[in-house]
Amino acid sequence: MGIHVIQSQRIEVLLQGVLQMTARTSSQPFQVLNTQHFVVPTAAVQQWLTQKISEQQGISANQHFHLGIRGFQWSVYQSVLEDKDKVRKANIPRLIMKWRIYQVLKSFIEPDQISLTTAHPLHSIVQRIYDSAALLEDPVALKLKKQSMLYWVSEQVSKLFSHYMLYRGYCLKGCGSNCSCPTNWLQAWGRNQALNIEHLFFKTNTEVSAFSLQQAEQLEAWQRWLWQESFAADFAEVQTIDTDFWQVMDDPAQRADVLGRLPAQLLVFTLLDLAPSQLQFLRRLGQYIDVTILHYNPSQEYWADSVDPNWKKQYDLGVKARFVAKHPKATDADIAQFFDDFNLNFNAEIRESRHPLLTRFGKQARDHFSLLSHLSAGEEGQWVDAFVDEFPAHLLGKLQSDILYLVEPEVHGYTLDPQDDSIQIHVCHSSLRQLEVLKDQLLHWLSQSSAADPRRASDVLILVPDLKQIEPLIREVFPATANQVGVFLPVKIAGVTQLDVNLAWQAVVGRIKLSQGRFTVEEFSDWLQLPASQLRYGLDVDQSDRMLDLLVKAGFKRGLDAAHLQRSLSAEDQDYRFSFKFALDRLAMGLAIPVHQMFEQTLCYAELSRDDFALVGHLIQIYQDFSARSDWMIAHELGRNFAVDLWLKRLMQDLVEFEQAGVESLKHLREIIKKQERMLTLASFYDEHDQPTLQQFNLPLPYLLTEIENTLDSQLDQTLPTGQITFSQIGQIRPLPYKLMVMLNLDGGKFPNRDQHIPFDLMHLLRPQLGDRSRLEDDQGAFLDAMLLAQDNLWLFYNGFDVSDGEVREPSSVLQELINHLALISQPQTQANAQPLSTAAHAAQHGANDANQVDQMVSINGIEVPVQIQQLYRVHPLQPFDPAGFVATGLNRYQDQWFQVALQLRQQNALSQREPWANVEHPIEQEAVTVLDAGQWIHDVTFPARLYLKSLGVQNLRAEDIPALSEPLLLDGLSRYNIRHFLHQQDDEQAQAADVDLLQDQLPVGKVRHSAWQISLVEQQSLAQRLALYATAVTPTTMRQWRIEPTVNMNLRLPTEATSLWVSVDASSARAKRRAKVWLEYLLWLSYANFSDEQALKLQRIAIFSDATIINTGLTSVQAKAYLADWFTVYAYAQQQPLVLPAALLLHLAETGKTLEWESDAFGQNSLSNFADLLKVWNADAAKFMSSFSVEDNEATKFHRDWQFILQEQDATALLNSACAQFAYTLYQPIYQYQSVAEE
Repeated sequence: MGIHVIQSQRIEVLLQGVLQMTARTSSQPFQVLNTQHFVVPTAAVQQWLTQKISEQQGISANQHFHLGIRGFQWSVYQSVLEDKDKVRKANIPRLIMKWRIYQVLKSFIEPDQISLTTAHPLHSIVQRIYDSAALLEDPVALKLKKQSMLYWVSEQVSKLFSHYMLYRGYCLKGCGSNCSCPTNWLQAWGRNQALNIEHLFFKTNTEVSAFSLQQAEQLEAWQRWLWQESFAADFAEVQTIDTDFWQVMDDPAQRADVLGRLPAQLLVFTLLDLAPSQLQFLRRLGQYIDVTILHYNPSQEYWADSVDPNWKKQYDLGVKARFVAKHPKATDADIAQFFDDFNLNFNAEIRESRHPLLTRFGKQARDHFSLLSHLSAGEEGQWVDAFVDEFPAHLLGKLQSDILYLVEPEVHGYTLDPQDDSIQIHVCHSSLRQLEVLKDQLLHWLSQSSAADPRRASDVLILVPDLKQIEPLIREVFPATANQVGVFLPVKIAGVTQLDVNLAWQAVVGRIKLSQGRFTVEEFSDWLQLPASQLRYGLDVDQSDRMLDLLVKAGFKRGLDAAHLQRSLSAEDQDYRFSFKFALDRLAMGLAIPVHQMFEQTLCYAELSRDDFALVGHLIQIYQDFSARSDWMIAHELGRNFAVDLWLKRLMQDLVEFEQAGVESLKHLREIIKKQERMLTLASFYDEHDQPTLQQFNLPLPYLLTEIENTLDSQLDQTLPTGQITFSQIGQIRPLPYKLMVMLNLDGGKFPNRDQHIPFDLMHLLRPQLGDRSRLEDDQGAFLDAMLLAQDNLWLFYNGFDVSDGEVREPSSVLQELINHLALISQPQTQANAQPLSTAAHAAQHGANDANQVDQMVSINGIEVPVQIQQLYRVHPLQPFDPAGFVATGLNRYQDQWFQVALQLRQQNALSQREPWANVEHPIEQEAVTVLDAGQWIHDVTFPARLYLKSLGVQNLRAEDIPALSEPLLLDGLSRYNIRHFLHQQDDEQAQAADVDLLQDQLPVGKVRHSAWQISLVEQQSLAQRLALYATAVTPTTMRQWRIEPTVNMNLRLPTEATSLWVSVDASSARAKRRAKVWLEYLLWLSYANFSDEQALKLQRIAIFSDATIINTGLTSVQAKAYLADWFTVYAYAQQQPLVLPAALLLHLAETGKTLEWESDAFGQNSLSNFADLLKVWNADAAKFMSSFSVEDNEATKFHRDWQFILQEQDATALLNSACAQFAYTLYQPIYQYQSVAEE
């Protein structure tokens, strides 16, 4: 029996100690069946230890792991003490603590104004909650803000009290009931005794500021009140349990029986936190059982009293300042004499660290070592040093060796091997770029595997300070499944919910959460495409796509139903169209009445097929499920408060519903909800006998969902290392050895995170005690562990450039200190044969200030680095396809998809323009028989850019191809056209009597709806009146086929009967491209019918547009054929090379009543004399300022997306000039001559 310590700097050595102790022979044959108990700091260490034991022994079984000493402590209480209920009651989960605090404080924030007097201890914290909502005027919003702030306060205070119970709830000296130890706040609070705050501040010569003292006293007052109100009795019960436990253990009559319930041996495998109270528990327990602590210690020397050199400098300055303040007339000699005397007493040479990295980053480990070092005294147990004096001969090994022996750094004393790549510093522009670089580096590192030095994916650990933020980027660069792009590397993101679990949860909770936002088509589409959603409703991908298509076509834009829209609309706005329910009603009615007509105030949807019937049924079920949950998230806003257990039951029902449908990845969530149900039931059971605080505990559902999601993210098995490349949050997987350690995002201000201390933390504000933990020290300790436990390589990444402007950025402070240390000990090439100097000798020779001399720097792509360690740096370009990244030395790149892009860029001279597409013919595949559609042919030939891209197999997405996802607030041009077109299908009487509801899927929302309808009626009446000037009705047309050539046929629409007037009505405006369309229809009509000259000259092609009437007349069929041949020539030409001659530009002048002006040269060649007018339109001098019509959609400008794609890096003006010179006169001069605008 006793408490033993085995320490080593190698985790593998500690593992051997475990194996030896678990493999001891025993005189009792059945002792092998006894469970071996381990205390481990994290689940990651548990998994690693289990795996290693099974590898060494062939099996790993009959082991019980306790997470932390506290977990083991409560386990033995439960085993030894007879009153199990008492133990269970006292062990309060932090979630229950949070809910208790919320319940206690809730009544204080319910009044509109704070009701507490300034003398009340809670006044300061309650006032802070009121202040957080002071700027809100809406009563509901103000109430919700106060509730939210209160829940946040409850979260922080529950963390604080858990922390206090561990670090500020024990006595140092055995004082008894009136303990005043600085580590025993909770006992004083239990007596409602205020702490001596001023005494607990740092001892300095200056007084504590009044503000700091007042702040600390306010914090202490309300925390003491809240502790006494909520947890003092429970903590007293915990202390009673501890007392009862030791009474039983110390009782000789009960000891034999009790020891049979305890393990004979306890192995504590490494420690990340070691509260003195827990160490005291182990120390006392060691009197009865064997307790062995396997301690990871980076140094074999005694360094428990080492201090940070930076702290030591500040301390020395403070000592001198206080002496001068007391002796204003002291000379420099007096100060020096005093300081020398002071140092002798302080023993500064011993206490000041001889290795700055260890004491700079190792305060946490130093405190643990200091606490454990007290165990080496007396006869309590054995202290075994198992340090290993074997290090690889490289820079990383040098660092680890120096720290093991606390070797004083020698200035420029280490000769760096030019091939040494054990430590690499990678400088990038962004987190995404870091991951791209990392993938290439990992491929190279793994490819170097050999029989003598095998390298596996499981040998790699990648640590990130902001894992949740870059998780999507990790999944993008390292996809979960192999694909055709790049080499597949298997990765596991530890500490983050598995993707399938997260997606399944999003499907379940989406039915609750979506209705709290806009409930847009995109949001519903994302939900419906989730695999779990499709499983629940028995859908496949095609069916889901069809359902979305039906909803969009039926008018779904946003909103679940009328009730949902009412939450965001004003009371006067009662137009609830374009919701999910609106579209669903149309679809459901369309099943019975597949005609576009109104029935029971619903516009039937007419485009359903037989296969859609089942899909509409699924949509109805989906709507019912969403509707039933639509107010769950706002129940507390509506005054309907539900108990937490009711919410948990509802959520469990939803989980079961999805699981019964075949969703298999919800196991973790079901366990979380069951655990919360058990905790609440247990807490409520005990509260019935004491204070009924949690019996009917009400909590808004959003808070409960957040708790579930946070618990899901922190599930222990999510943090486990795997056989894959492991990504982890810094500090989650430690201290474990890996061959390759990688640390990403070591940026200044991002790591270490100095802003993560708990608000209201008195421990942070007052004097710390030995063993206290802080987030800053955790981060620094994790960095030190990664550096010392990397077996072969250490890669450090940071963003050294601003991704937007390329400005140089500094690395993290810890990385910068490591760089400075490496520069200090590494020898420049020019000093390879010089004798190295120790730090002290260097300071003596060159002066104390020169010990940290400025090294000679060299610039690597803008990053200034010490010349002697420049080989450690890898500075990467911004883009993965930058050719420079494939030719730079030291950057491992592969012939992946980025290489192909870089190769194309590399093949062209960086200073030259790309090879133009103009004047380079693209071969056209000739078909045996070509059938042209006249409408499509006109569409293509009037906009040659689209025609050329089609011949290349390229099609840009047009704005009209994207369905509108927002409800119309005003009528745009397309909507106005659709309404006019609808009215045009009716005769005058029908148009005036037309039901406005027949267009409810197109008319704007709100009050604009009526005015838009009235305007459309007026416009339609105007069109009808203008039509009456030429004909009683539009000319009926029919489809004809015309053989233009033996191998070319065209389908075209022409008047059904012989007529001299072909009149059409178009509800759109007479834009240039529509004028060209009418002109080409006129040419095709004359050419196909082959009229005599006398007949042809009498024919008129009249197009009535909303703003003009266009008349085409005066041609013979012979002329029409000649003009049409020119258009066919252009059609063939434009398929083979770009032709910058859009009809929207060449006829733009006609829209304003102007014309193209020509001038002839001596050779009879016609050229444009007003080309400058076209150029203004082409350059979009006016259009770029027009917000109603994007220049990217304007075919008349060079900024149209098709022209942009074709004309990049080419002279667009020159190409336009050339096309006009070649084709403009033959194509467009006849239009200006024979096409006119009627005067009405």
